[in-house]
Amino acid sequence: MAVVPRFRAWAELDRRIWTLAWARAVNTVGLSLVMAFLGVYVVDERGYSAALFGAMALGANLTQSMTNAWAGELSDRIGRRPIMVGSLAIRAVAISGIGLQILLHAPLWSLALNFVLSSALRGCFEPAAYALVADIARPDQRVNAFGLQRMGINLGWAVGPAAGGLLAVVMPYGAVFFFAAAGLVAAAWTCHGLVDPREKGAGPKLEPVRLRDAFAEALAQPPMVALLVGSFLFALAHTQMFSVFAIYMTKGLGLAKDEVGLLYTINGLLVLLMQWPALGAIRRIGTGVALISSSLVFAVGFGLIGAADGFAGGALAIAVITLGEVLFAPAHQAAAAESGDAARLGKSFGLVGFTQMLGVAFGPLLGGALFDAIGSHHMWMWGAVSGLCLLLAVTFVVYARLAASAAPSTTR
Repeated sequence: MAVVPRFRAWAELDRRIWTLAWARAVNTVGLSLVMAFLGVYVVDERGYSAALFGAMALGANLTQSMTNAWAGELSDRIGRRPIMVGSLAIRAVAISGIGLQILLHAPLWSLALNFVLSSALRGCFEPAAYALVADIARPDQRVNAFGLQRMGINLGWAVGPAAGGLLAVVMPYGAVFFFAAAGLVAAAWTCHGLVDPREKGAGPKLEPVRLRDAFAEALAQPPMVALLVGSFLFALAHTQMFSVFAIYMTKGLGLAKDEVGLLYTINGLLVLLMQWPALGAIRRIGTGVALISSSLVFAVGFGLIGAADGFAGGALAIAVITLGEVLFAPAHQAAAAESGDAARLGKSFGLVGFTQMLGVAFGPLLGGALFDAIGSHHMWMWGAVSGLCLLLAVTFVVYARLAASAAPSTTR
């Protein structure tokens, strides 16, 4: 009975890991209420081009990329908890501001500035939170621990977009942002009660590390270079699910907002159902094979979006992409922890987050440009995204070989 040992492995995780997963769920419920439809609002309701929204998201995500690296390294020195709590609390104010701007039909430039601020604050939270999980979990527990974090995020995605789509039907879209802000406040309160080992002064005192020095150190480690390249390519492709996908489904296939919200709900629910067996698969096949396999699954899933002609086709594509996600996410985070300096895991997650957010930054711009240029040629548009996923698979083949060749020297 493989189910019982696997459940026991989760039960043995530190309670703080469960608390962090719950905080992620609450946080994601709030943000997914609104962020899945921001592109639809800018393009559909305000009449701007998809490429312009892509440029707006580019600026926000480039800023988040920088704060990922900065906050991850800072959390190594002052602790994870202060950065997590502070960023969540301040972001709640920023999200409320976006809602007010939408209600008042504020100029797009002012909305874009607040969007940038909100994204920067998210960049502060993520590397600190992932580094705290890696601090607490034993190396053999990390795949399970990161899988649990992924389930928390997707529990939020299972509830948030569907609720957001329904709320947008009965109230102005801007008002829904206040519900999102409440979720951020709740997540901040949850994180405030965590015991952070870094705040107790454990380990040697660390000096600040400049971003260029951190990258110079990473570039001297071939497996880390391959992991960073893979992180960028993954984000460039996967971000299409949360940017141009909603625009494509509404404008290209004519789905209603609540139907698009239901597609995201299917994604979240399937993660909850599939993550458990996926963790067992990752342990059996290893992180390298899991990263390669998931990349190939992504290629199939994005190709299916181009073949879809309605809700059912979109649901099938989402189901296949979700299979790739449940394999990729825990394996990717475990690889980031294994490839980094144990004394500076925040720096390692910050670097991975930095490169991944570069992909997130350019993803909407790429998707928007593809939609504007060849959006009517569905297979060509989504085939281009599938091609990125095939390149991603090749990158992780290189990573797996480099990591395997480096293993003997790192275990002496």
